[in-house]
Amino acid sequence: MPPSNYLAILPLFFFLFSSLFFPTKSTPIYSSHVCTDSNKYQPNTTFQTNLSLLLYSLSSNATQGTQFYKTTIGRDTPNAVRGLFLCRGDTLATACHHCVTTAAADLKHRCPAEKEAIIWYDVCMVRYSNQNLNSIVPGVDMSDSKNVTSINLDRFNELLAGLLNSLATKATNSADVKFATGEVNLTSSVTLYGLVQCTPELSLFNCNMCFRSAIAYIPNCCDGKRGARVLLPGCNIRYEVYPFYNSTNTLAPPLVKSRPSGRSRVEVILTFFIPVVAAMVLFTFGIFTVMRKQAKSVIQLWKETNYSEV
Repeated sequence: MPPSNYLAILPLFFFLFSSLFFPTKSTPIYSSHVCTDSNKYQPNTTFQTNLSLLLYSLSSNATQGTQFYKTTIGRDTPNAVRGLFLCRGDTLATACHHCVTTAAADLKHRCPAEKEAIIWYDVCMVRYSNQNLNSIVPGVDMSDSKNVTSINLDRFNELLAGLLNSLATKATNSADVKFATGEVNLTSSVTLYGLVQCTPELSLFNCNMCFRSAIAYIPNCCDGKRGARVLLPGCNIRYEVYPFYNSTNTLAPPLVKSRPSGRSRVEVILTFFIPVVAAMVLFTFGIFTVMRKQAKSVIQLWKETNYSEV
């Protein structure tokens, strides 16, 4: 058997080994996946070998008690593979390892020849690509089949938007994990639980933009649903009317002023979308400021050059 074939089956042996020595109480739950069908690799190639080594590296590093790991296998651009895993911030090390190992093996099965793919489980995400890793696309949304009935829909949307935006701000400004959970009372008997997380390597700006993009999904995919999640490569958000995470960190309920019922759909969308617009305005202003400073520097340099030639 060629050496490349030995390397290609390493993840399988690692998975069997880890199943024996790292038992878990629960099986990770599959959520969704995306394969980039337009970009495929041929079998028994250097890229396939590098991909197998990458998935093996991700699975093995999930045993180190870390919830995030990113690496690249291969130096030459055509065959280099970039990849990472992210476990949910409230996940124990054993559960994280089991989820990453399961997801890596499952990803090879679901996307057997793609050069770019991503898979989400309930407590982890695994992805790889032959290109630079994008944080916004592709995106997947999932929602509960049932609608909210215990509270006015307008108030529900305001409380939900307030909770998710507060959690996004908290997670973005956190130093390391970029993870936050919180809850707010919908009624005296119903509580809304929220969770947000982005990959730790993202800058404050990119993490914030990823969260705002995810939150902007909600009105179109999941308006009025009892629970939903938006899964992006760089971040994810989720809310439910039941506790689904282990963290005890919560936020105080956001203050919401009473408004007349019967708000239009445009108003509901704006509740979620305004933070995205604000972030984009700040981004544009920042670019304009940088360009203006660069223009002044060029003019000054041109003047100095001309003066020196006189």
